[in-house]
Amino acid sequence: MKRLSSLLLALVMIFSSVTFLSNAVSEGDKMLKFREDGTFKILQLADIQDSLYLRPLTKTFIKDLLDKTQPDLVVLTGDNIGPHNAHFRWSNKLLIKTFMSIFEERGIKVAAVFGNHDAENKLNKDEQFAVYQQYSCFIGAEAEEAKALSGCGTYNLPIMSGKDDSKTAFNLWMFDSQEYNEENDLGGYGCVQKDQIEWYVKTEKALTGKNGGEPVPSLAFQHIIIPEIWDVLIKTGEADDEGNIVSTTDDYVKEYSAVKKNTVYTLPEEYRGEDVFLSETPCPPEYSNGQVQAMIDNGNVLGIAVGHDHKNSFVIPYEGVDIIQTPTVGFGSYGDENRGARLITLNENDLSDYETDVIFFSDYYTTDDKAFNNRVIANNDMYSVPTRLRAMVKWWFYSIF
Repeated sequence: MKRLSSLLLALVMIFSSVTFLSNAVSEGDKMLKFREDGTFKILQLADIQDSLYLRPLTKTFIKDLLDKTQPDLVVLTGDNIGPHNAHFRWSNKLLIKTFMSIFEERGIKVAAVFGNHDAENKLNKDEQFAVYQQYSCFIGAEAEEAKALSGCGTYNLPIMSGKDDSKTAFNLWMFDSQEYNEENDLGGYGCVQKDQIEWYVKTEKALTGKNGGEPVPSLAFQHIIIPEIWDVLIKTGEADDEGNIVSTTDDYVKEYSAVKKNTVYTLPEEYRGEDVFLSETPCPPEYSNGQVQAMIDNGNVLGIAVGHDHKNSFVIPYEGVDIIQTPTVGFGSYGDENRGARLITLNENDLSDYETDVIFFSDYYTTDDKAFNNRVIANNDMYSVPTRLRAMVKWWFYSIF
């Protein structure tokens, strides 16, 4: 039995090191470029956050998202692997393989940043970044000076003009938003560090210089939401020490509200919509090193796309920089019925703005079918273990009879 287990483990480790090459992205094809029709599509996948393997439902959803949206680039915005995958180095590599092979097989370019949970594994972030770089579809690469910055995986990706591939038409900033606060006694999550901000300012000036003195419009991607979220939500009530609401104003709407300490905050009415919800209290750092102010000063960042808060979805402007919150795409961690991904569409003919939609799991699938409905429950961590086990049995039953 021990020999069989060892053999199976060896086969898993060997298989986990295989890179799929059927539609591999060649070195010469790693340039990002607007299409002939002037568009460029980015699919943001937040918080896959699974364990040893990718949940079948998550895998199915990601594959269908790619096939139906046909993005030019996928951006993974952190917590790409879960902390419960921390026990073995090979299991970290295996999980990365389970989703990277999906992109590799389709020849879809991928960039990634890290989240707080990515750092809680046997492979540190530098080692994980090296694993990503083994895949031809991965185009993330730190410049030499960026390798010395705090964290890992802070870099930028230019998108070249579809009319002149020697001209940078748009830029994507990728930031490691760190893990937990070790800078001061405020506690909570960490944030983008001062040396990363200095690198951003220096790199932005260089891009502007090459663009004839005109700032290159851009979007930023990172895992943890920025603390400025509390400046754009409005105070609509009070809560007790247990988080129970004791008073509200007329602006309060439950579906768009969250409690922080003893205060109730609500999304302003003008930013609400079908794909907008505030189902958990945002969890930004308790402080900032000036990242957003630097972006405001430079005037080139349209928005910062984040994950981290699995059950929230919104786009809210803050002094000209949108806070773009995307829900979790995965079924391996907490969430609710609103799991999804964000599609961002750029148009080279007008780069002063962008289009964005959240594609939800329910947009693609119906749970009317009993077998499929029980498969959803069995794969979903929002349900208790007994409920999931019962659903697994029903899934099996309805699939046969």
